[in-house]
Amino acid sequence: MKFITTLAAIASIVSMQGCSITEQSEQQGIEISTMYDYVLHDSKNKLPTSIEQISENLKDIDVIFIGEYHSHSASHKLQADLLTALYLRNKRLVLTMEQFSRDKQQVLDQYLDNEIGEQTLINEGDAWENYRSDYRPLIEFAKSNQLPVFAANTPLSIVRCVARKGPEFIKTLDSEKELWVATDITTNTSAYQDKFISAMMHHKANKSPNSKITLNNSFYAQLARDNTMAESIYNAHVKYPKSQIVHFNGAFHSNHYLGTVDALTRIAPNLNIAIISPNFLDEKVDWTKGDYIYKLKPLPARYIKNENKEKSIVKMINSRSKRKCEL
Repeated sequence: MKFITTLAAIASIVSMQGCSITEQSEQQGIEISTMYDYVLHDSKNKLPTSIEQISENLKDIDVIFIGEYHSHSASHKLQADLLTALYLRNKRLVLTMEQFSRDKQQVLDQYLDNEIGEQTLINEGDAWENYRSDYRPLIEFAKSNQLPVFAANTPLSIVRCVARKGPEFIKTLDSEKELWVATDITTNTSAYQDKFISAMMHHKANKSPNSKITLNNSFYAQLARDNTMAESIYNAHVKYPKSQIVHFNGAFHSNHYLGTVDALTRIAPNLNIAIISPNFLDEKVDWTKGDYIYKLKPLPARYIKNENKEKSIVKMINSRSKRKCEL
């Protein structure tokens, strides 16, 4: 449980020391001087490209995954920029989002239909803490242009219970709650298992190098998210077969065509899918992560002193250990 609850941070936010000088893209010479700046590249030729060119290239794609580093301003600016550019070429768009869970679909729909206000959406829709700064632009764009939005994720309560009790927990849900999670949360690929283990090993780097991490209920809790989002995307496609779907999730869920992408491919192998993935400037670019890569500044170091880091971890573990598995 300890590491599944922190997986989003591991997968989506790489904690590094921030740079104090202006950085530039070697290929393009464009300054990336603020946390809002990004530079796009086409993975096929590794050359710089633009929002306009990408939106043109993707105009006939069925599903577009836009991976993000949660809370990174450049990730969220790119999402808003690309959504606008895609809409200019295809008015039939559908948004699917990791940031809302299936049990809150009615609340989300009520907001989009102007039946409730934003604060009600935030309170009753369990919006993420950074909704106002990062996801408001996407929802407001969808609302202004009357675009459907699917709450694609499974509730955190289900993730927590799967992490503690295993995938068998799903069988105990009543008929209403069964609809909040994917029919299958166990199917995956060995490549994704390896990726998950690698992330956990990185997280446990301070432990013994010989300690073995095995796939357990925490991995199935991760699959509950991935497979539910994939099923939600497929449901959106079935309901709006002539629309282009734009999905927003943490990069870990879609990098290397694994996770949610792999699960969607198993459900609907004929869908044409494209992936856009982030890469920090001070890291070697992994061109296999997606069809397009956007470079952005690294995030500031979360901690400088180990004692502060340890205090935070202990506080987090104590807080989450008190939460019960209940819906």
